[in-house]
Amino acid sequence: MQNLNEGDESKEFDVLQVAFRIYSAEKSPVRKECLKRLAVDYPGLNERQYADTWGRVDALFEQSCQLAFRWANENPAGAEIDEDIIENVFLDELARKCRGFTNDQYKFALIHGFDRSIF
Repeated sequence: MQNLNEGDESKEFDVLQVAFRIYSAEKSPVRKECLKRLAVDYPGLNERQYADTWGRVDALFEQSCQLAFRWANENPAGAEIDEDIIENVFLDELARKCRGFTNDQYKFALIHGFDRSIF
C-alpha cells in the first residue's frame, strides 16, 4: 500500500489484518459500511489509505472467485478439486497477485471463492 509511510510494513500488515477480519466476517460486505468500521477499528489513516486497504482485501476475494471460475471452466461438471491443487497452484498464484496476506488468509479466501462461485 503505497500511501502508508514508506518502510512501514508492519503498519501495512496490521491494517490489512483488520480489513481482512471485517471483510471475512460479512456475508455480503458493503464497501461504505466496512470502510467506516475499518476507520473505527484501525484509526489514524486518511480516507485514501482506508480505501486502498479495502481495495486490496476486495481484490483478494475477487481473485479467489476468478480462480474458482477458471477451475470450474477447465474441469468437467462434478469434478472434485484436489487439495494439492489448492495448496500448490492456486495459493501461489493468489499470493503473487495479492501480496501482504498470510497463508491462512489465502486459504480462507480460496475456500470462500470456491464456495461462492461454483458450489
